[in-house]
Amino acid sequence: MTIERFRNNAARQHRRTRRWGLALLLFALSLTTLACSLRRQQPRPWARYEKDLRPAYVPILELPQLQNAPEYELHMRVDPASRTISGTVFITVTNRTPAPWGTLVLRLYPTLSHYGGEMNVVNLLADQGQLPFTYNETHSALLADLPVAVQPGEQVHLRADYRAAYRRWDLRGYWLFGEREGLINLPLAYPILAVPREDGTWLTEEGIPLGDTLVAESSFYHAWVTVPSTLTLVSSAIVSTTTTYTDTTEVTYELVGGPAREFTLLLYPYYQSAQRKIGDILVRSYYLPGDERAGEAALNYAAAALQVYSRHFGPYPFAKMDVAAAMLLNRGMEYPTLNQLGVELYGDARAQLEFLTAHEVGHQWWYNQVGNDQVREPWLDEGLTEYSTYFYYEDIYGRATAEYIRKNRWEIPVNYVRDRGLDAPLGLPAAAYTRDNYETIVYGKGALFFHTLRQRLGDRMFHRVLRAYLQRYRYRIATARDLQQVIEEVSGQRVDDLFNEWVYGTPSPLPAEQSLERPEGH
Repeated sequence: MTIERFRNNAARQHRRTRRWGLALLLFALSLTTLACSLRRQQPRPWARYEKDLRPAYVPILELPQLQNAPEYELHMRVDPASRTISGTVFITVTNRTPAPWGTLVLRLYPTLSHYGGEMNVVNLLADQGQLPFTYNETHSALLADLPVAVQPGEQVHLRADYRAAYRRWDLRGYWLFGEREGLINLPLAYPILAVPREDGTWLTEEGIPLGDTLVAESSFYHAWVTVPSTLTLVSSAIVSTTTTYTDTTEVTYELVGGPAREFTLLLYPYYQSAQRKIGDILVRSYYLPGDERAGEAALNYAAAALQVYSRHFGPYPFAKMDVAAAMLLNRGMEYPTLNQLGVELYGDARAQLEFLTAHEVGHQWWYNQVGNDQVREPWLDEGLTEYSTYFYYEDIYGRATAEYIRKNRWEIPVNYVRDRGLDAPLGLPAAAYTRDNYETIVYGKGALFFHTLRQRLGDRMFHRVLRAYLQRYRYRIATARDLQQVIEEVSGQRVDDLFNEWVYGTPSPLPAEQSLERPEGH
């Protein structure tokens, strides 16, 4: 090849190289531009959970107390034939305490005696790899040792593969977990994080059958639940998508929920339902065949309570709220955006349906929004929720009806247990009470404490206190000391005497009064 031809070939090659280089440069620039565009358009970290919220309340996802809140990704399959649940849960948790974590604790609530179920973790992994773990004596808590401590501000990712089983309850009773006559109730059917203390240890109280057992942080849930297509699913989360598998007669629901204290499911083949919109909130009532009138009534009561409490305490931020019949006799049980009501409330115990509905709806403020340790201080949410019904009856029926509730449901029973020597302070853990005084003290006396506080502060200031309490401790875990601090800061009044008398000591007798006659028409 001559020098000239070499030069010409080199020139052509250089021109091709320049063109390719320019093309590569332009391609790289386009990728950079696209990446920047994608970064600008990338969904916000909590975007998937916006479906569970009313549009105006999506900004709550940016609240400081929800930053780095635990996230759960759940994959569950429920097999009613074998009464088993197989699942995998991915948990993202950040150490938001000032102390390092050398261990992690997961709670297995279905194994508690009053749940009557089973749960075993068959595989547990973290960022560092496989984690060794042990169970506590009751198998209700799993303790995992971390090879490297998680420092404050650091994040850890967990994966737990687990198997659970629920039982069939053949006897009439109050059953939180399991199946009876085809109605399947599955609260906490997955390993859930225990609540960390400030010193790096974990809460592992078990509670008692008389009271609630869950203590949990506000968290976010993204779940895929596979169940037979013959079952209607009712959940604490909101259904995002549904996939039906005709070849397997199963359906998979994708659900999102949060901020929420827990995730729960109800399954039943024959649920009937009614619904209505309260502004942009969908309120639904699920009931058994033949209970149409009571089911419609429960819907009306729930819708009314939702509006009353929103007016008095602060807006309800979620896009839906459900009430559903469950195997709870004539009692109720609260879950995030889902209020369970015993099947007997739709029949023989229909007279209690309105009160129990109003009570459970109140827990959407005092439990799911403002949390507390329901094992150590059960009165804090139960007493305030019980007293919330006073606002319901006062607004719907008038002061005389509310006073009837105060007198006959709370004051007379409290005086009765006092006369029998069964009085006790409000601020005791659930295990300190007995079947003879638990509900009367925690619920009735708790409600009377708030009524007494209302009389001390006056209506306007009392409302300001409750709104401030909700605002300050929304999606946190509050204590009685926290409540007292809010009361004193907002009202400018010292209430040590009330707390010492009612919460930490034994109160003086309530003044004896005549019972109000039952108002007509109620």
